[in-house]
Amino acid sequence: MFHRIAMLILGILAVQVGYAADADTSSGSGEPASAQTQQPAQGSVQGHGSISIAYLGSYADGFWIASNTKLPLGRVHSRGIELDASYNVSNSWSVYGGIRYIDNRYSGTMPDCPTSAPPQCAGTPPLNPQHPETPFLDDGNYHGNWQDYTLGAAWHANIGNYYITPSVTATIPSHAYPIYGNVYVGQHLHQLLFDVTLSHQFDFTNFYYKLGYGYAFSQRVLGYDTGYQRYDGELGWFVDEKFSVRAFLTGRRGNGVSARDLLPLTDGLTNDLWYRRNQISQHSYNAYGLGFDYGLGDRYTASVSIQREYWGDTVFDYKYAVEARLTRSF
Repeated sequence: MFHRIAMLILGILAVQVGYAADADTSSGSGEPASAQTQQPAQGSVQGHGSISIAYLGSYADGFWIASNTKLPLGRVHSRGIELDASYNVSNSWSVYGGIRYIDNRYSGTMPDCPTSAPPQCAGTPPLNPQHPETPFLDDGNYHGNWQDYTLGAAWHANIGNYYITPSVTATIPSHAYPIYGNVYVGQHLHQLLFDVTLSHQFDFTNFYYKLGYGYAFSQRVLGYDTGYQRYDGELGWFVDEKFSVRAFLTGRRGNGVSARDLLPLTDGLTNDLWYRRNQISQHSYNAYGLGFDYGLGDRYTASVSIQREYWGDTVFDYKYAVEARLTRSF
């Protein structure tokens, strides 16, 4: 039983990464996964933790300017890695952190042009003012960059076999990466996410569920609130002591501006609102997915998940997002 719950907790990260990639930022908004820790099969968890590495991949085709209106903006291929670590400072408290490297490519006829110099920008209205300090990313080649640091702390409680985990996670941009382009790697926002998850294994069964909710406070940009709500639900099955399967729903509701409200304010896609639209847009979506976790000996867990967006507003139309993760406990 304890080993199964440990697998459940280890699997929390894999459930959320694909669309923690912010089904709109072609890559990753930097939304952190829920706090996690792993518990050894017996005894105290204090002094134990984990490190993990994941491959992330996604594909988007078009952009939802409203939930029923899609713009053929082009296609975005994304690939990347994520590095994470967690440590149990006591039986009830853990700390964690991570960072992503994202590499994206855009193909289409509507590139974002910081200046009018690139030949691909001949038919695009020039920004006013233009931004020569910003690189042109939508040239059909892959462009990669480190995204945001995530640092957090979580409290873990077992109340009548209901596992409750409130957490606080800070998102801090790793450096001044570009924010303009269809293949930008993140929103470059300082954020603080308050999150809680509840998980429980049904009595006398090998099935469990997990529910999560979070609210992120974020810096204001050009007067707009860039915070968001996130929510997750998962139903899983422990096939045996090593292997588990899970189905999940995940989503986000942003506080930012919608595309239909923003477009009329951009002076023909040329002003600073347009230049910073990736920061101030709401990026709202719902997605569903399926995941698998397998224990490799006493220390390693392999996790794979795939998910698809089924509703979006002011967000890229993500056809799939996949993750393959290897976690080592210590």
